[in-house]
Parts: sequence; C-alpha cells; structure tokens
Amino acid sequence: MNIFNKGKNVTTILKQKNNLINIKQYITDDEGHKVAAIIDIEELIRLKELLKTIPPTEIWLYKNKEAFESVQSGLKESSEGKISKLNLDEI
Repeated sequence: MNIFNKGKNVTTILKQKNNLINIKQYITDDEGHKVAAIIDIEELIRLKELLKTIPPTEIWLYKNKEAFESVQSGLKESSEGKISKLNLDEI
C-alpha cells in the first residue's frame, strides 16, 4: 500500500461540525481511502485534555463503533421528532 498516493499531494479540507477536530490534511492509499490524518500538536494536546473529561463509565461507547453509531443515529432521529414511546411491560 502506498499511503502517499503515488506522490500526489492529497489535501482534504474537513467540513467540521462543532469544531470537534481540526484536521489539516488526510493521507490516502491508492484507492483513495483515508488512512491517516495530520493535526497540529496543539490540537493533539487539546484532544488529550478533552478525552480526560469522558467519564470511565462511558469510554466503552467511544470504543464500540457500532454502538456509537447507533446512539448517534438515535439522537438524530430524536432531534427530528422521530420518537416513539416504549412500554416496558411489553418487553
């Protein structure tokens, strides 16, 4: 795998929401898949401090991609008013 995409300059501007991570550039493989991201050291330090604020009881969610995506999807649907009531007695 040539992560430098055959010598091409592969710069991608990240469209950010809520300024979560300031990525300067992506490095892609020959198929165009993002394999790495370049960030400033100040951004890395900021992220390290930010990660310290996540309670240990919630760390598992960020490590489980499927669960995290499911929660994100549910939050999006809820914000769009796509909710339903659950009757716990029926479970």
